[in-house]
Amino acid sequence: MTPLRPLLQYLIVAAAAALIAFLGTPVTLIIARHLGFTDQPKPHKFHFTPVPLLGGVAIWAGFIGGLMVWGGAPEFFELAAIMAGGTAVAILGLIDDRMNLSPRAKLLGQAAAAVAVGVGGIHVQLFAQPLLNLALTVIWIVVITNAMNLQDNMDGLAAGVAAAAAGSFLLLAVLNGQVLVAGLAATILGACLGFLFYNFQPAVTFMGDTGSMLLGFSLAVLGIKLSFDGLHTDQSWLVPVLVLGLPLFDVALVVVSRWRRGVPWWRGGVDHTSHRLVQMGLSHRRAVIALYVVTAVLGLLATAIAYVVTRPLAWALALSLGGVALLLIYLLEHLWPGAQPGAWRVNLRVAVIGGGAELLPVLEACVTLGRHVAVLLTPAGKNAQGWRDVDSERLQQLAVRLSEAPSAAQLLVQTARPLGSSLRDQCEVLNTALRLRGRLLANHLSVNSAGPMLTASADAINALQETDLIVIAGDLHENVLATLSLPEVARELRRSKRPRVLVHANPPAALALLKAAGVADVVTHAVAPGQLDGLWYSVTDVADSAQVAQALHVIWVECTKVRGTPQPLAGWALG
Repeated sequence: MTPLRPLLQYLIVAAAAALIAFLGTPVTLIIARHLGFTDQPKPHKFHFTPVPLLGGVAIWAGFIGGLMVWGGAPEFFELAAIMAGGTAVAILGLIDDRMNLSPRAKLLGQAAAAVAVGVGGIHVQLFAQPLLNLALTVIWIVVITNAMNLQDNMDGLAAGVAAAAAGSFLLLAVLNGQVLVAGLAATILGACLGFLFYNFQPAVTFMGDTGSMLLGFSLAVLGIKLSFDGLHTDQSWLVPVLVLGLPLFDVALVVVSRWRRGVPWWRGGVDHTSHRLVQMGLSHRRAVIALYVVTAVLGLLATAIAYVVTRPLAWALALSLGGVALLLIYLLEHLWPGAQPGAWRVNLRVAVIGGGAELLPVLEACVTLGRHVAVLLTPAGKNAQGWRDVDSERLQQLAVRLSEAPSAAQLLVQTARPLGSSLRDQCEVLNTALRLRGRLLANHLSVNSAGPMLTASADAINALQETDLIVIAGDLHENVLATLSLPEVARELRRSKRPRVLVHANPPAALALLKAAGVADVVTHAVAPGQLDGLWYSVTDVADSAQVAQALHVIWVECTKVRGTPQPLAGWALG
């Protein structure tokens, strides 16, 4: 066993790798933009503009540069095999980023790199037969490589999780006096931290498969090389499994989830652990930081297994954590199924103010996005402005769109008796009788000596205060202007820090109408057909609910990345 090197030396190696990655990332940004090497937005991804995709090259440069600064260890051939295998995997990832290789080609390339390092002396030592050890080595490296590849699904996640895992390996190696493992862990830690400055949300660059596969390969090698004197082999192997427990859990969750839905495990989707945390209400940053903390805690538990607890207690702890993981997979699958492939389901709370037949496809889009959709309705009464009420037929159509079983709801409302005389009574009947993904909320119309008086209901105000997205859509004369004319509603809209989106076939005319009513400043974004500039988001047809859902999702993602209150659109649009 080589003597323990000072911890300061490893920190210098990590700092060198971090500096190389930090300075190299802007260079890869320039090259990626020049070559058009970008990751395009897709329904299962959370970015909405093309993002440069050569950040993994900077991680590779930090990895190789840090190892050169370190100067190596007596295990020269093993170090050379690690550098060669890591470089081969990074090149494979780079080709995949550019050409989109098939899953089989990627698995074969990863297996070839694993065989190369196994032949170079880095392999599992559990069996008496060398071929069995080599086979298990290949399986371990391929699994961890793909586990880290799947972790690259949200800004900053893969880099931060890899940094936390590498930090745990570094601590364990320093305590155990393993020079090669400590030096390799220090370079991975530094390269990840240097790149994370640009990759943390909102990310300006992605690592791509180039970086994620390199990190997975390197962490798998660390798990193989880590060993402990006087520790039984099975207890020793619990340590790297725990350190890399989060990526392994995510792989198990994704494979089980996609197998249940008949979806290939390698296909992209929004069903990862990080996505489900966002669906539960966490912001992107909080979800990512929570997973950093989980990885660090698992690293501390791995340290306890290596140096504190006995073998029976170590297995009891490992089996307990395995049981918790299985329970979490069951709960996440059955109690929070999450998004379906190709959908933008992010489980938002959406407040809708709209009217006319044009509102119906927009409401369908909102239901696609939201776990709870509140539709605000206001009786217009008799007025000189030409405002109209939402009649009973339209109200039933809205309820059908909100229903979890639209066909059954349609049949029920067609055969039902009259729902009530007032708008409020009709809404209450529909909310109670149908299983809705939200509520129909009616404001009050009262009559006193001064005449009819409209008052916003407490439920409507609460819906505006607790929403994630506000949508104004359809025929403004039906329900919309009557609702926006309520002082309490207009005040809450102006105060809201959420995007207030106008979905309309002719936004300039709609904004002019809102300006005439004195409420044009409540709108911050617009979705409309055609190629438009400014804060208008183009769709081919506002009657296409899928296009509208995607545009609303883009607006929501944009506003989660930029903190602060959205500025009204009226001043820019109307001069």
